[in-house]
Amino acid sequence: LLVKEFDPERITVQATEGGSFLYARATGIVIEGVRIESVSLYAMMKEPPVNIEEDKDHKYKLADLIHYSRGEVVLLEKDFTDYTSKEIEDIKGFKNLECDFSKNGIRVSGSYVATFLFTFNIRMEVLSKLAFDDRGLYLTDTTLYVAGVKQPEYITSKLIDHINPLIERDKIPFPVRITEINFAEDRIVITGNPKPLKDANV
Repeated sequence: LLVKEFDPERITVQATEGGSFLYARATGIVIEGVRIESVSLYAMMKEPPVNIEEDKDHKYKLADLIHYSRGEVVLLEKDFTDYTSKEIEDIKGFKNLECDFSKNGIRVSGSYVATFLFTFNIRMEVLSKLAFDDRGLYLTDTTLYVAGVKQPEYITSKLIDHINPLIERDKIPFPVRITEINFAEDRIVITGNPKPLKDANV
């Protein structure tokens, strides 16, 4: 089910005897157009309603099997840059978008091209952070600058409404707990601190 859901480049799964607890780490998956470097999961499992291998109609999903879980998502700067250049530039007018991670959040810069009698090429910059709640993963605490001038909140909101959420909560196919989001120079770690199992089958 994990392979079917995520189609990862690589996956490692640990399980206790009888399968009551599980730890899994999938590398190289794509969710809603965003490549994710890795997803880790520590889960308390439900008793399977049937033998999953006999579930020929694929009636049962991951959410049917996972009672509770802690998750971790690692997002690399280069993958987020690919996402912004592909997805956000689909919003008419945005060009040459660049992305930069830091310990303070995310900076996306580029230009907005508009034509009204003349063609205008306006330099824009967005400073933002990430949050995770019942809506999913989304940009928050966002500030928009146009030609170096900070823009009013309602203009910023209109831009962000086109982008958020980056990943809808409903697209994550099991209940998961996230407790913190850590920023670094080349990655963002969204985590509930899942831990590998000790002395478990792999």
